[in-house]
Amino acid sequence: MKIRLSRLVFCICFFSIYQISFVNAGLNRFTQIDSFGKWIIEQKFDSDRKEVFCRASMTGYGTWFGEKIRLGMNDEIIFPTDDSKKIVPNLTQIEIVRKLLDKCRAGLLYLPN
Repeated sequence: MKIRLSRLVFCICFFSIYQISFVNAGLNRFTQIDSFGKWIIEQKFDSDRKEVFCRASMTGYGTWFGEKIRLGMNDEIIFPTDDSKKIVPNLTQIEIVRKLLDKCRAGLLYLPN
């Protein structure tokens, strides 16, 4: 009986600590939820507006607006202003990323494939 009780206490403590460290993931800030090739899918839940926001960008250095190839609000490709970083993404991959964004925007719960 003591062993079962100690295991139960350990599990409760472990999962409580584990859950607390991730409880704010995606709340009012973007969090990576999926990736495909060189693309990253991020999701944010805005607690003030009660809305889910999703975005996609290619991995790389720099800020979101200044130096990353990304998809805009209407899923159009946006290139950084620096032409030296202009890489033409694969159109087949872009269509898959658009579908992942649609899946992300469908609700707060997102389960990667």
